[in-house]
Amino acid sequence: MLYELVGIARVNTMKEMREIVKTIGSVVINTGGVVRRADWLGRQYLPKVMSKHQQLHFAGHHFFILFDSSIKAQRDIYELLKVDPRMIRVMTVNVSKNLPQLTMSRPKPPMV
Repeated sequence: MLYELVGIARVNTMKEMREIVKTIGSVVINTGGVVRRADWLGRQYLPKVMSKHQQLHFAGHHFFILFDSSIKAQRDIYELLKVDPRMIRVMTVNVSKNLPQLTMSRPKPPMV
């Protein structure tokens, strides 16, 4: 199944951000999945104050990862990130059902 993980992290350095993404990628790969894409969307202010691990957060580093894996691997990733003190929010969306719509709406590349 194709999943998209969207996360907000509380990190101080890009090294910590890479560690989070590397951890997610290693769980996916070790369970027989494939990481298709990983993007960092930058540091952004949150739409409202969020509390996690007894702290208030006003901004966070947003990222998303597109990956193919089993349902068990997706649950393992979610459970791992839920207890990670560097994570503020994490959400996983199954995009397999919307895949035909995504491929039809993609613009065609220009001819070279």
